[in-house]
Amino acid sequence: MTRGVFAQRTFTMSKTYTTQGIILRRRDYHENDRLFYIYTKELGKIEFLAKGTKKITSKLNSSLEPFYLVNLMIAKGKIFDKLANVNVVKSYENIRSDKDLVGFFLINYLGEILDNLIVGQTPQNKKYDLLLELLDILNDEIGRSRENKKEFFLMLANIYALKVLNLLGYRPEIQRCLVCHKAILLTKNIFDFSRGGVICEDCKKVCLIEDYIKVSDRVIKILQLAETKDLKNFLDMKIGPAEIDEFNKVIQRLLLVNMEKPLKSQEFYKIAP
Repeated sequence: MTRGVFAQRTFTMSKTYTTQGIILRRRDYHENDRLFYIYTKELGKIEFLAKGTKKITSKLNSSLEPFYLVNLMIAKGKIFDKLANVNVVKSYENIRSDKDLVGFFLINYLGEILDNLIVGQTPQNKKYDLLLELLDILNDEIGRSRENKKEFFLMLANIYALKVLNLLGYRPEIQRCLVCHKAILLTKNIFDFSRGGVICEDCKKVCLIEDYIKVSDRVIKILQLAETKDLKNFLDMKIGPAEIDEFNKVIQRLLLVNMEKPLKSQEFYKIAP
């Protein structure tokens, strides 16, 4: 009898687990509770219920802000897993307190991208480590004086997004023409979003293409570098404002194709200086 009770208690204790992750978003659930969506390294994207966090007086709220890096203890439940304990590892305060609101936009933008692209509870080692690398860079750099600040940091976020797409198997073809398969020679090319890559100047003349934009030689080179270079390598790279803007438009169209819905966070981009 005693052994049976002990076994039952051991089983009950195993119903909790711990993990570390980035809070992507939250939504209200019933009268006083919220559901949180967390991006973790070992478990992929998970969700849990945090009781009472819709109340202003909840002590948990200060530890559950979007894009906090947190340690979690979670109890498994029949419908939703439930938060048992949380503590903040890093709040990325410089991003959050950016007076130009660029940091506020980036948090919403990255959260929306990851919430849509990451599906299911599978290990996310490289994608997750890349995100922490990006957040550390943004936190260190966002307060420094820089021309075209908003566009530049959006470029860094989009380089990360391109790396995520590649790791998920949605890699665009930017080394060879999609039609003739010859190496791109950095002449006048187009990016065909319906096919997912670059078409050379010769082939575009004979192709009936509807969903495309012209892409400059320099931006093709940036796309190629984004596949292999670390994020920090782009901090001092000389890239003009026109090229940054063109690159950002290419990646955002590419994201739209793969997510099949518009990015709501683009509204935040419009209000940032």
